[in-house]
Amino acid sequence: MAVGRGYVSHRTPDTELYTRRMGATAPAPEAYACLVDNTTWDLVEDIEKLREHLDIPEWQVFGGSWGSTLALAYSQSHPEKVTGIVLRGIFLLRKKEIDWFYEGGAAAIFPDAWEPFRDLIPENERGSFIDAYWKRLKSDDLETQYAAARAWTKWEMMTAHFIPNEEHIKKGDDDKFSLAIARIENHYFVNRGFLASDSFLLDNIEKIRHINTIIVQGRYDVCCPMMSAWDLHKAWPEADFKVVLDAGHSANEPGITAELVAGNEKLKNIIQRNGP
Repeated sequence: MAVGRGYVSHRTPDTELYTRRMGATAPAPEAYACLVDNTTWDLVEDIEKLREHLDIPEWQVFGGSWGSTLALAYSQSHPEKVTGIVLRGIFLLRKKEIDWFYEGGAAAIFPDAWEPFRDLIPENERGSFIDAYWKRLKSDDLETQYAAARAWTKWEMMTAHFIPNEEHIKKGDDDKFSLAIARIENHYFVNRGFLASDSFLLDNIEKIRHINTIIVQGRYDVCCPMMSAWDLHKAWPEADFKVVLDAGHSANEPGITAELVAGNEKLKNIIQRNGP
């Protein structure tokens, strides 16, 4: 589950939804990478409106990376509508996770990919790369936005796979694609995901503890390191926890894909066995 206002998330090829304004037949040009009314809770509301519009009584929720954040937020808001959950590449949007990837932690593993991301920012602004990039991504100068967006997106693309994927990395050269990714991700990180507290999603596990859930995590995920999946597993031991030993972050890595397919099959069989 990856719903975005103003863009389609690249991070979850699992299920990609483009949410348009109510009544619109096509997104207006100014809506691209738009940050207006674009919060976690706006997206949760969009998902629920979509379920109601499609007249689906209840459904399975599936999300990876940022999609796992949103899947947890939606499920905790509407647990009675969720039959099962499959999560991948866990991201709980805590400060330590953002700091790991965007403030230098992951640079220890990918120093070659980190340096272009770092070097776009003057040394006197490196106290917070999130804030420094936000300043550029909301600049009045479009070329300044594009330069920041390319650097931001390239860093992410170069670290998303266990074995770097050149075709994936090239996506960072697309200015429009990169701008949507960078502006909206940064917007959520600057605002800490619009969550009430740093541990909000963990603190509300009790609301969904009863739901059949499968957590899939790549052991060598650099974007969303395993500490988050491990913390979720400890808070929610009832959920199945699958660690793929030869995988990074991407859902397209063979081991991750296999576990996601197996997880969906397991939940399908549970529903078929238990009936409506």
